[in-house]
Amino acid sequence: MKEAVSLAGKMEGDWTVRMKIALNSVIIKHYLNLPLTNANVNELLRKGVSYRRICKHYGIGRKDIEKLRQSSIV
Repeated sequence: MKEAVSLAGKMEGDWTVRMKIALNSVIIKHYLNLPLTNANVNELLRKGVSYRRICKHYGIGRKDIEKLRQSSIV
């Protein structure tokens, strides 16, 4: 929360909007620091992170993410 408040303080505009954007970016950064699991991938996608960003961050291909998601369904 401290990180989000300091990030929001550096932005311009309405405080509630700045805080919402900052908090969302801090949450995304937190999930990207966790190991690659199906639950983390689903949470990142739910937060609006693109497949491309997830793939670039973890250094894997899109097919690898699909395999991970399929293995948990079965």
